[in-house]
Amino acid sequence: MLRISVDKAVPHMTLALPVLHPEKPEHLLLKPGAELDTHSIQKMRQMGVRRIWIRYPPTDFLLRYASPRIVAEHGKMASRLAGCFDTVASDTHADLEFNDYAATVRSFAQAMLDEPSAAVFLGDILDSSGPLVAHSSNVCYLSLLMALKLDGYLISERPLIGARRAQNVENLGVGAMLHDVGMLRLAPEVVADWERTRDESDPRWQKHAALGFDTVRGKVAPTAAAAVLHHHQRMDGTGFPRRPRIMGPPRPLAGGEIHVFARIIAVADVFDRLRAPPVPKGSEQVRVPTVRALRQTLALVRAGKLDPVVFKALLAVVPAFAPGSLVELSDGTVCVVVMWDPTRPCEPVVQIVPDPADFLRPRAALDDPPRLGHIIDLRNRRDVAVAFAEGENVGTDSFHARNPTEFDLRYQFVGGVLGSALTPAAAG
Repeated sequence: MLRISVDKAVPHMTLALPVLHPEKPEHLLLKPGAELDTHSIQKMRQMGVRRIWIRYPPTDFLLRYASPRIVAEHGKMASRLAGCFDTVASDTHADLEFNDYAATVRSFAQAMLDEPSAAVFLGDILDSSGPLVAHSSNVCYLSLLMALKLDGYLISERPLIGARRAQNVENLGVGAMLHDVGMLRLAPEVVADWERTRDESDPRWQKHAALGFDTVRGKVAPTAAAAVLHHHQRMDGTGFPRRPRIMGPPRPLAGGEIHVFARIIAVADVFDRLRAPPVPKGSEQVRVPTVRALRQTLALVRAGKLDPVVFKALLAVVPAFAPGSLVELSDGTVCVVVMWDPTRPCEPVVQIVPDPADFLRPRAALDDPPRLGHIIDLRNRRDVAVAFAEGENVGTDSFHARNPTEFDLRYQFVGGVLGSALTPAAAG
């Protein structure tokens, strides 16, 4: 399995994962196993599909990360979300069918539970023409992926309810789906200014959290509504909105005051936004390399803005260099990523591509199978590192743990994120 740009696709390649219809994500544009031809490649390019996953015999063992079912469930969720946004945009007082959203989340989460090896974020599944739908569906996907790694943490952070209820992620998924629904109630010029500048200090834009809460309050579960309201709170108390107090002026929430669902959504929201930086009006949205977005997210964690335990879960489900992706090392060697270690995310295990020019040549028969060179475990090398990935120079984007437990999900804080003692905990 390899992830390639559609621009590099050629006839006779075979899809490893389905391609969703950009405008109707509940429908498959192309099924897994489909052999590409000139027409299908041209159609994907015209419809804005950017990257695809193809079969590649030497890396067929990576197919364990490929789940057509999870892709299909993601598409259903995105379609449901698009319908919700259309309804809210036309009538802010319309009823939101919480049971339907919960069922969608439940089915999505079950697919991940049934295929745990494929419960990994390998990049955008949906090339949607609607940026709000694409972002919100990614945040929901990421939030659920992280929550499935944080089952023990969810229990410790929700001590007033039973363990079974604490681990239930339906309300988290619904809150993640709808976290930015308030954006639909902002004036177009406010949204345009924010898309251009990403200035989170703009009080006009900050209103979207409260507007979203007003939209969903009483229509979805209280924890889901609270997550919509508080997904911009920050661990150091610098987020928004401010909460009224009996004594003293209003202030934002901080630390353990922030519900764990809102903390999870905050990390997913920040990471996905960093993957899609602001662009000039009328320009096409671009995605930055995953490793760069992770490094920028880590900077906010280390600055005390985001939950460090949740960030560990992000590293556990989002490879800095996705298995099956092509990278170039600092010595010029072209390789394919075959494995990654979440505790050392920027040091993947790679396998050399002996002849890059011949690497993607389609083969109608398997009597001429492509071959890879020897394996390099970058965890054991200090003389070479990943220099190019996802078409960009990432030589300055690598990051490393400051201590042995910083990225290790087996270690979590006791008594809440702001506790002082560390102890091993189940990774989930």
